[in-house]
Amino acid sequence: MLFHEVQNNHFSVTPSEAYFLLQEENQALKKNAIVLEKRLEQYQQAYESMLHQLREMNRQRFGSKSERFVDDRQLSLFPEPEAAENVPAVDETVTVPEHQRAKKKGKKDWKNLPREIVIIPVSDGEKACACGSEKSVIRYEVKEMLDYQPATLRVIEERREMVACPKGCEGSLCVAPVKPHVLPKVGATENLLAAIIVSKLHDRQPLYLLEKHHHRVSRETMARWAIALMSPLQPIFNLLKDPVIDYDVGSLDATTWQVLSEPDRRAQKKSHIYSMRGGPPGKEVVLYGYVYDDHSGYIDNWFEGFKGTLHMDAANVCDRLLKKPGVTAALCNAHPRRKFEAIKKQAKKQGLAHEALRFYKQLYAIERKAKEANMTPEQRYALRQRESKPLLEKFKQWMEEAYATVLPKSPLGQAFEYCLKENRWADLTRFLDDGRLEIDNNLQEQEIKPLVMVRKNCLFSNSMDGARALCLHMSLIRTALHHGLKPYEYYVALLKQLPYCKTVEDYEKLLPWNIFKA
Repeated sequence: MLFHEVQNNHFSVTPSEAYFLLQEENQALKKNAIVLEKRLEQYQQAYESMLHQLREMNRQRFGSKSERFVDDRQLSLFPEPEAAENVPAVDETVTVPEHQRAKKKGKKDWKNLPREIVIIPVSDGEKACACGSEKSVIRYEVKEMLDYQPATLRVIEERREMVACPKGCEGSLCVAPVKPHVLPKVGATENLLAAIIVSKLHDRQPLYLLEKHHHRVSRETMARWAIALMSPLQPIFNLLKDPVIDYDVGSLDATTWQVLSEPDRRAQKKSHIYSMRGGPPGKEVVLYGYVYDDHSGYIDNWFEGFKGTLHMDAANVCDRLLKKPGVTAALCNAHPRRKFEAIKKQAKKQGLAHEALRFYKQLYAIERKAKEANMTPEQRYALRQRESKPLLEKFKQWMEEAYATVLPKSPLGQAFEYCLKENRWADLTRFLDDGRLEIDNNLQEQEIKPLVMVRKNCLFSNSMDGARALCLHMSLIRTALHHGLKPYEYYVALLKQLPYCKTVEDYEKLLPWNIFKA
């Protein structure tokens, strides 16, 4: 019985009993206060999380999506020494670029275009001079005009000669051999097949537009042709995978993709397409792979035999792969930076998120310095050891101190926890160990963007074979672009030479870095 209950019931107690009753009531109030404080903390975290989500949704829909960080704090002219020690160092060198007008595209951009020269002669009457002599051309008045000729369709009618002896000799009848074709039963040339693939996946034109405005072929037929090309092109795809596995630096990223006809799955359920990038200098490769069920098993099997470091996000699907000996992760620093950037965009005043972004600004300034100086991997490694490593050590110490002052489940607390969780910091700073590694995974994300733009146009794949065909063709197109090839020209040459390939060496000659070599 508590002390206030004793008073209300008018019981008589001794002073010692009253003391113990008061102590008991005090302990109960403290326990209740602890419960209420924890409950209040949970409510605060839930409120901040929901407010963060609401502001982020409004920003994504109505606001600017730029991740550029502008340090807009007001610096004091005479900072106190104690305050200055707690502020991350800021590069005092300010470079003001000269104002330059945007260059307009004019006739100077025409010099590499095919040119047709049309001579407009003077009339015969004006060629005769008054003295009786014939005038000669001394120069031309030149006018340049940019011309356009739309794509034209024509029919190629192949006629194979059939010859026989006019005397009717037995066994004299013979026919010219069939010209090899990548799809023997398809009534389309390699030029048209290449145009369909490149128009859909590189120029991002949906098949219904190609059907309506360009090609006199139904969209269903064009889709079947794209899928049918998987079989002859598969050996090229398999050979492109070898440089990724054999090299010790690679990258990995993924995006969602919808396939309507998947076994035991609703049509609305999203699948994924993974993008893998790697290969030594001169043999860089970008490949795509479709998966709908066992993501972790797919990644583990795809990178079978790989030894080295992979740029990636902190995704659980890679846990099985990273447990293999010799495989390490270089996590993307752009992801934690985006977490702080989203909080900074919503903050009404400068706080911890601003301070974190100042650290990132200095880190990326060092990377930009290495890129502008065109440093070798060895030079970039030395620069990072000299400048980036001390800055990251200071950054981590600052985060550990700041993390203790925020609610763990708040957006800011989760941003800190993302960086400091278990061994994640070692993976985030892995780029310090090798000059070939990048500070983030943005180069791989740039390979995901073309796929996302294709997704916005075609929305989904009807079948699993369609999704696999899309990945194969996107792999060949993006890899060709990395080697300075025009996708259409590469596809035409590829499709024309594939029927003659008999050995692995024949297929290797068709890889992007070999196909146009003399």
